[in-house]
Amino acid sequence: MSFPQPQGGDPSEVPPLTLLLLLLVAVLFGSLAGSSLVLALSSAQGVELQQLLQGIDESSPVSDRNFVRLANLISHVFTFTVPVLVLAYIFYRKQWPSVLMLNRQPQGRNILLSVFFILAAFPIAQTTYWINQQIPIPEWAREMESNATGMLKGLLVMESPWELMFNLLVVAVAPAIGEELLFRGVLQRQLERLSGAPHLAVWIAAVIFSAIHLQFEGFIPRMVLGAVLGYLFYWTRNLWVPIAAHFVFNGMQVIGQYVAADKIESLNMEEVQDPQWGAFAFALALLFGTGYYIWRNSQDAPAPPDA
Repeated sequence: MSFPQPQGGDPSEVPPLTLLLLLLVAVLFGSLAGSSLVLALSSAQGVELQQLLQGIDESSPVSDRNFVRLANLISHVFTFTVPVLVLAYIFYRKQWPSVLMLNRQPQGRNILLSVFFILAAFPIAQTTYWINQQIPIPEWAREMESNATGMLKGLLVMESPWELMFNLLVVAVAPAIGEELLFRGVLQRQLERLSGAPHLAVWIAAVIFSAIHLQFEGFIPRMVLGAVLGYLFYWTRNLWVPIAAHFVFNGMQVIGQYVAADKIESLNMEEVQDPQWGAFAFALALLFGTGYYIWRNSQDAPAPPDA
């Protein structure tokens, strides 16, 4: 399967390696701009940002939690979303939605199937997390992981519907849009053009997607998640499908934490239960079956018009 050519602009006009190098530069500049904006905001409000980031936990006041959420949101948007949209507009002008595969409304059936598909991947991700934990990591990496987990626990304290909505924006909406634009809309697609091997492109993009999060104990499950999203994009040729699946995957965890915070212990990284291999095999079969159905449904759908 090859990607259809977008209306009004041909991606082959720009060499894929050139686009990838420019994307890297844009991401670095975007990250720097986002960090500068966060520093300016913290300075204006008299906030010691480094101290706040290191000290955020479950007992932090709501004002501190919300400032860290805002800082994460700004950083994420400037690192992922802004660089992709700027580059797409520079090279393709008004045709940028078609180049990023955002110009077609997704089939409702594909959206529902993609949600089911990624939920079927959840038990698999849990099992691969257990496998990941069996791999020794250096002490400095373990300490970094512990700090990240402490911050996440603090940010997932939600004492009002407002905090729930803010968390959904930061944890579900922004990553679903920004990360899918970058890793599937540009990176995976250009890797496919560069290598001519779509499956290789899916997995390389998934590895980079996981690595950039700098969470070593969750590297394998996040890579699996990246591959699941990558195949949704590859099969459907529509970026809205993995965006929707990514949003549901992250959003359900946020809502679950809000609804049953006193019963959820999923963030206790020290207590990962042994995997249920029967459930893993069933989830794997479900994943492959749903994936095949999505692929067949996408094959039967009318192809997007060429330029």
